[in-house]
Amino acid sequence: MSADYTSNLQSIFSNISPESSESDVEKKVIVPLLQMLGYSPKDWEPQAVVGKSKLDFLVLPPTSEIPYAPYLVIEVKAPSKNLAQNIWQINDYMRKTVAFIGLLTNGYEFRIIYNYQLKPKEILNYSQKEFIDNFESLNKLLSKPTCLTIYKTIYQNEQNFRSKFLEQISKLFKDEKTIMNVSENPSPEKSNTPNTAKEKEKSMIITIFNNKGGVGKTTTTINLAAALNKLGKRVLLIDIDAQANLTTGLGIDPLEDVEQQGKKDITDLLLDPRTKLEDVIIHKQWDDVELDIVPSHIRLSSKEAELIMTPDADRVLSKKLKKYSERYDYVLIDPPPSFGKANTISVMASSAVFIPTQLTPYPVRALEYVIDRAIAVDDSKDEPLLILGIAVSMYDRSSSKNTTAMTQKILEILATKDESKEIELFPEHTWIPRLNIVANASDIDKAYPLCYAEFDKSLNSREKESAQDAFNCYIELAKHLIYIINKKRSK
Repeated sequence: MSADYTSNLQSIFSNISPESSESDVEKKVIVPLLQMLGYSPKDWEPQAVVGKSKLDFLVLPPTSEIPYAPYLVIEVKAPSKNLAQNIWQINDYMRKTVAFIGLLTNGYEFRIIYNYQLKPKEILNYSQKEFIDNFESLNKLLSKPTCLTIYKTIYQNEQNFRSKFLEQISKLFKDEKTIMNVSENPSPEKSNTPNTAKEKEKSMIITIFNNKGGVGKTTTTINLAAALNKLGKRVLLIDIDAQANLTTGLGIDPLEDVEQQGKKDITDLLLDPRTKLEDVIIHKQWDDVELDIVPSHIRLSSKEAELIMTPDADRVLSKKLKKYSERYDYVLIDPPPSFGKANTISVMASSAVFIPTQLTPYPVRALEYVIDRAIAVDDSKDEPLLILGIAVSMYDRSSSKNTTAMTQKILEILATKDESKEIELFPEHTWIPRLNIVANASDIDKAYPLCYAEFDKSLNSREKESAQDAFNCYIELAKHLIYIINKKRSK
């Protein structure tokens, strides 16, 4: 890399400290950085009004000379701010401005976002040192010459389109019977697109279970599924709890959306031999998150005796899922917090069990019974039932003394049996914090995964930051779960 880049950037970054303000970062880092990228002050609009908010830098805003969407938008935070909680904000700016590239920075961390079909995606995350080391490539991506090249290409494509459109108009009025067929320009081919062909591998079917209610089991299931989907995984959710909390938590009303619409639910799948999985699935989408759901209904609670009388009922779900083992990467099952028939059916269909808990005495004490149950079912299954680990939800970040005590208690429980010694308490960066927004997002009046909170106009900025904070933890939870599964599969 050019020595000039290195020395110039090091000089720029030396002008701020961890105690600097947002304004310091704007004036002492962003303005000289834009100049290094070839922009002059007339090329950007500071504090540009976007909706009801103000974007810190709108670079090359649309004008009569350049009537296209801005190439680059920049949102700045103070060095003390955690950028992970502000992704929602720059995503919102990018959707509203239709900008190509976004830069979110606090002067020490640099996140680059690409706006693909109005679905912003983070593509790079650099520290100061990494930013300096990679600036030669970043300069090619962010610079004014690149921006002008993009605009020139758009202009040429537009002119080609207008020319073809004019030809079609001419043909139309020469012969009014001619059907005008003006095609859209083909979408630009993606460069460096990875091969997305999936190797055929059976779904990992996971029961998310704790027989102690109120530990965030369903909330964990919903947001873990969304996080896995964000990471490119195909996910099916199965609600096998008559309370239907997962169903309603995803915006499906068992009465209005299932019963009154004449649709089938988990009860039909378990009791009617003719009902197939595709007969009961409801597809839901929130921006770029897509999930398939098998809904539940309160009538499942009255079918316990019928389930018990059904031949080989424990394996009915397992058999019906087997035909779809390559359609999904992950199937997450949400059973009731009990050791009843529905729970047995769920675990018998599963490849693994995942245990959420709260760091309080009773839920921690219940872990021993959950683990014993999983071990007992494992003995009766043809294939081994993995216990993937223990995840912490509703974590009080301010209670370090209680955290230490409860963590030690969990480790003592795991050490009591040979079968549980290899079970892992997931690391602290995957723990889900106790925040109001976590519980409220699955309320029936909202009913969405936390990642969708950024679109909720009823939330203020602080609430959206809290949602982003919590969902970042779910992403870490999903990444660690994938890591554990891959490690166990490779053995």
